[in-house]
Amino acid sequence: MKLHFHLIILFFLITGQLLGQTGEPDTIIIDNTAASDSLESNLDSIAENIFHPCDSLYQSTWSRVNITYSSVKLPARKDTLQIVLRPFPGIGFVSPIKGKVISGFGTARRPGHTGADIKLNAGDTIRCAFDGQVRLAKRFSGYGNLVLVRHNNGMETIYAHLLQMNVKENQWLKAGDLIGLGGRTGRATTNHLHFETRLLGQPFNPEKLINFETGQLLCDSFYFHGSRVATQLADLRKNKKPEYAIVDGETVSYSIRRGDTLTSIARKFGTTVKNICLLNNISSQKILKIGAKLIVQQ
Repeated sequence: MKLHFHLIILFFLITGQLLGQTGEPDTIIIDNTAASDSLESNLDSIAENIFHPCDSLYQSTWSRVNITYSSVKLPARKDTLQIVLRPFPGIGFVSPIKGKVISGFGTARRPGHTGADIKLNAGDTIRCAFDGQVRLAKRFSGYGNLVLVRHNNGMETIYAHLLQMNVKENQWLKAGDLIGLGGRTGRATTNHLHFETRLLGQPFNPEKLINFETGQLLCDSFYFHGSRVATQLADLRKNKKPEYAIVDGETVSYSIRRGDTLTSIARKFGTTVKNICLLNNISSQKILKIGAKLIVQQ
């Protein structure tokens, strides 16, 4: 067995042996696989990890309660992360479902929407996008029946509004394994899959990675810095505006934007309206002012 080349780079970066040797911002490569013999001789071993790169990001933090994480529990990430989605073209990915996106990430109509909604028929099969381990499998507020999978590269995917869940928490899955059946549980007006991609608890646009109509993966890796995501490193450095900002000391807070509601903010941070109201000593009927800050997690 031999470590994948990306993991060798990751090891040296984490131990500091390669950091600071160039004037460019450091890029840490986080792979979705860890150990294998050769592709020709043992394809199955690609998903069998002896070292999980996500451990370096989450420091073994594993919550079976919330979608997001308290800022104090996670390491600060000033480096640019390259998240490798699959080690070789053509393997390691299966689209959760193929279909039309009826509501995208953070659209003008729904600025607080934290994922992509894909139309389906009740009972349609929902599959795991990448290899990983189930962190949450339960009914979760407006999400209805929700499954959250943490993948070996640190990315997490969410599958919500399920009619039926066919996995259990802590269960290991491979790309293409059955997650459950599509439906409209929770706060949903039609049958659809609400699909999210998150890193360190922060959601980003899944359509940057997946074409849901064709079921194709659009890139083999992406770059993450702060709360910004790009498939090309040059694009990440040009775009200075984060998708949204969340951390304020040990408290996770959010600056209200035009179009926000308590429901959309609660969904963005994987919490509930009731919890936000308790943290801020407000009622659920409070009129939100643009620019004001709300505590969403403490």
